[in-house]
Amino acid sequence: LLAKAEAFLRMQESKKQALQLTVSKMGSAFERARLCNDLSCMKQIKEQLISLQGQGPEVDRLRRRVHNAIEDAKGHLRVFCRVRPLSEKELDMDEEVVRMVDNMKIELPRNGVFTFDGVFAAGRQEEVFEECKDLVQSTVDGHNVTIFAYGQTGAGKTYTLHGTPQEEGIAGRAISELFQILKRFQQSSNAARSFVVSASMFELYRNRLVDLLRRPEKRAKSPPCSPPCSPKLSLRSSESGLQVDNLAEEEVEDATQLKRLLSRGLAARTTAPNALNAESSRSHLIFTIKVTSTDGQNPLSGKLVLCDLGGSERLKKSEATGEHLKEAIEINRSLTALGDVIEAVAERKRQVPYRNHKLTQLLQDSLGGTSKTLMFVNCSPARCNLHETAMSLNYALRAKRVVNAVPSRKVWAAR
Repeated sequence: LLAKAEAFLRMQESKKQALQLTVSKMGSAFERARLCNDLSCMKQIKEQLISLQGQGPEVDRLRRRVHNAIEDAKGHLRVFCRVRPLSEKELDMDEEVVRMVDNMKIELPRNGVFTFDGVFAAGRQEEVFEECKDLVQSTVDGHNVTIFAYGQTGAGKTYTLHGTPQEEGIAGRAISELFQILKRFQQSSNAARSFVVSASMFELYRNRLVDLLRRPEKRAKSPPCSPPCSPKLSLRSSESGLQVDNLAEEEVEDATQLKRLLSRGLAARTTAPNALNAESSRSHLIFTIKVTSTDGQNPLSGKLVLCDLGGSERLKKSEATGEHLKEAIEINRSLTALGDVIEAVAERKRQVPYRNHKLTQLLQDSLGGTSKTLMFVNCSPARCNLHETAMSLNYALRAKRVVNAVPSRKVWAAR
């Protein structure tokens, strides 16, 4: 028995040494690929490391580094364009004027060609999500990820992010992908790492933060034309970034619970009809999923922020009046502030006006920081919306010029 035990220990030690040698070789190959910006080689190394997942912490550490380098090579801030199909009304009364040149370029009459990281002429929901899928892994690995949708009312922003019960958007698909990743971790032999998933949702309505996950019975009565009242939410700076005080945050155990939470928040969002959409969103919606994990020694914390911005159309185009006009004015004011921040960051100005609006404060660590950000600019192809489409595309081009800061060696070491 003693001889068998000694033989077993020798075999285990031999396996450990072989694994260390393999990881060392992969690490060297990764460094060469990174210096040459060889994305294909880095993806191959990542796949090999995934096949070794659960065989030791050094494997997981290297996989996180390789995955992060791949995402960084794609760009810290990527901008995609999605053009919806003509509506039934537009098919009868209008014509399509937006032309897709290729999968990265789009042409507009009298405005020329616009180039982005990707263009979807309508496109299926699963095709759009493929561009975001790997960022869910980045969230689990402890990074901050932001995905936001911009465009005029009726261009498809909410459909892109939240979809329908029949066709899930980015949010629902990201939730499913998140729990599939966590399941793979738990099924591997490296099950010592424990995960906690929590979520919050609020809207920025007329420059006021409204908690959408607070139970209806805990809300006070609201005046007409305003969202349900909730305890006052205030912004506070901390070492870990900007915090929203008094915001309800709920822990979830699985994808079903989190999707139910998402549906509950969406149902409470402020909407109203206007000339462009029978159910126009009258606020900016921010849904945050936090993922924290620890193996007893190395805690990781990441978050996925999904931001559905209010419609960017001109006041004249929306034909809003009364309280709805005030809502539209506030949305335009906030989007102007966001544009000013994007321009300042792109031009690397010393002073970036983040404090000019609550929206820019909330998105501060998505623009100019070290997080990974995706922007979807949603457009209408109809001639009647040509001016609004051109404005949206030019706005998106400003965002495409943003180059986020590279994290320091100290930050990499911590991660």
